[in-house]
Amino acid sequence: MEMNISQDLGAFAALLAKATEFNMLQPHPRLEKYHKAELLFHGYHDLMLTVIDIIRVCASALDALEDVPDSPTSASARSISDVLAIALKLVPLEEIQILDKCHQLHLKLKAIKPEDPDNPNSK
Repeated sequence: MEMNISQDLGAFAALLAKATEFNMLQPHPRLEKYHKAELLFHGYHDLMLTVIDIIRVCASALDALEDVPDSPTSASARSISDVLAIALKLVPLEEIQILDKCHQLHLKLKAIKPEDPDNPNSK
């Protein structure tokens, strides 16, 4: 059982080292612990919280439109607000933190140059 876990972890580390899916955030050129996605974020967790805040502000603005009596936009505003509420429920909050940790591990593994068995100088 322990051997399978070690093999699985090794396979996961190899996959993470070669991952091409971490494209949203790029290292900031001057700030070591920050990343950029047209805006500065401390990590994926910070990025996701910002997205959630934007959705909440939009939903609040739409809910305020609903309070205006006899407004033709109140029904559609409510529908949009409901969809935004569903979007908030779909955000995987618990998984966000592991994404930051996977990203950091990806960067570390990517920085390690694998040993080339054909090159005697790589050891």
